[in-house]
Amino acid sequence: MGTLRQACMTAVLVVGVSVALVQPAQAAVTITRAELSGTQVRIEGSGATPNAGLTVNGGPLNGTADGSGRFRIESANFAAPSDCVVTVTDNSTSASRTLTGCSVSQPSPPPSVTPTLTTLTVTPTDVIGGDPATGTVTISAAALSGGFVIDLTSDNPIAATVPPSVTVPAGANRATFPVTTHQVTNAQSAVIIGTVGGSFSTERHAIITAWDAFHFSHGTVSVFPGGNGSGRVTSQPAGIDCMIAAGGGSGTCNAFFTVGTVVRLNAQPAANSRFVGFVPKPGCIDASKITVARGTIHGCQVGFQLR
Repeated sequence: MGTLRQACMTAVLVVGVSVALVQPAQAAVTITRAELSGTQVRIEGSGATPNAGLTVNGGPLNGTADGSGRFRIESANFAAPSDCVVTVTDNSTSASRTLTGCSVSQPSPPPSVTPTLTTLTVTPTDVIGGDPATGTVTISAAALSGGFVIDLTSDNPIAATVPPSVTVPAGANRATFPVTTHQVTNAQSAVIIGTVGGSFSTERHAIITAWDAFHFSHGTVSVFPGGNGSGRVTSQPAGIDCMIAAGGGSGTCNAFFTVGTVVRLNAQPAANSRFVGFVPKPGCIDASKITVARGTIHGCQVGFQLR
């Protein structure tokens, strides 16, 4: 019994101990030398994984570290990156350095675009002779240094004249020019023409009309007979009071109204006739509501037929 107790007391208690193995830290790649001469490049450094394959800027230039992690990469036909920076990468780390002997490439300026004349407009398009107007030219791209010259002409200098040319300033894509109109006794139009370099294949144009003051602000309503009957045509507002008889008209069959006035014609047949309507014609499609236009003769044909 004593022997058993002694054996138990002298029993050896073995305790297990777990040990964590610490891996040596991986050194970082370091580039100690990066030189460029023409297309000849030389890159040296250390700290790479021993015997690891290396790439420069992701390839196609490659190299291999030695057993100590040192490396030397050379090429006689190296295309330098635009920023002159090379990056060496092994399996897990990388490092960058600017090449000596390398010049950073400047971005190429955008190509110059030669503009073309796209539009020519005149505002307003109708004026009382003597009043000014303004022309505007637009080109397809910003004018280059020195500006973009557009030649100007008028096909009717009696109505309107323009300067010989207008220049769109450098960096702009439009310019304005004065249009001088002249007093006239009857309405006259002029075509304002813009060309580039004297070539009419580039022509753009706009039309302006010079008016005398009265016709600028008035238009005419005119009534003429149709059929073989008789009757009377009046207007609202007043102005027309036309008697139709035997295919002819008398009284006031023509009258001026201010531009924009809406004129209504009323037809009353004679006792021996009947009213069959107004004939729809340009300017008088609907005789019950004629909107008077500048310098326009609204001709309305009335139909009276004998009973």
